[in-house]
Amino acid sequence: MAFAGLIFIGLLFGVILGGSVVAFIVVRAGGPLKESLFGDDSRKPAFKGGPGIPEVPPEADTRQKALVEELRIMQKLLDQGRVEREQHLKDMKAAADEMAVLRTQVADRDVRIQALEGSLREATLRVDNALAHLSERTEELAKVSLQLKDARLELDISESGSTVTSSQISQLQRERDELAALVEQLRPRRQASRPFA
Repeated sequence: MAFAGLIFIGLLFGVILGGSVVAFIVVRAGGPLKESLFGDDSRKPAFKGGPGIPEVPPEADTRQKALVEELRIMQKLLDQGRVEREQHLKDMKAAADEMAVLRTQVADRDVRIQALEGSLREATLRVDNALAHLSERTEELAKVSLQLKDARLELDISESGSTVTSSQISQLQRERDELAALVEQLRPRRQASRPFA
C-alpha cells in the first residue's frame, strides 16, 4: 500500500512539474510562442527569424537568452525528474520482487504452520487417549490398593492371632517342663518315704 502511494506521489509530481514548465514557458515567452501553441495558426513558428525580418532589438535578445537559459534549466530539471522517476521505478520493482519473495516465504511458513498444527492436534488426541487410559489404570490401581490393604489387615490379624497362640503354646510347654521337673524331684522323696510306712 505504501509503494502504491509513493508511485502516485511520483506521478503527480511529474505531471505538476511538466505542467508548471509548460505554463512558465508560455507565460514568459508571450507573443509568437503563445500564439503558436494556442493560437489559430499552429504552423506559425515560435520565434520569428529569417532573412526578411528586421534585426531584434538588444533587450529582446537578452530576453530571448534568458528564456533559453530558463528552458535549459527546465530541461535539466525535467531530465533530473526523469532520472529520479526511473530510479524510483527501479526501486519499486526491486521492492515488488522482494515482496514476492517474502510472500513466497510466508506461504511456505503457512504450510509448515498448518502441518505443525495438524501434528499438534494428533499429539493432543494421543495425550487425551493416554490420559484416559491412565485414569482407567489409576482406578484399577486404587481398587488393587484397597484389596491389598484388606489383605494386609487380614494378614496382620492372622499374624497377631498366631503370635498369641504360639506364645500360649510356649507358655504351656514351659509350665509342662516345670511340672515334669517338679515331678522328677518329688519321685525320689516319695519312694524314700514308702518303706517307712
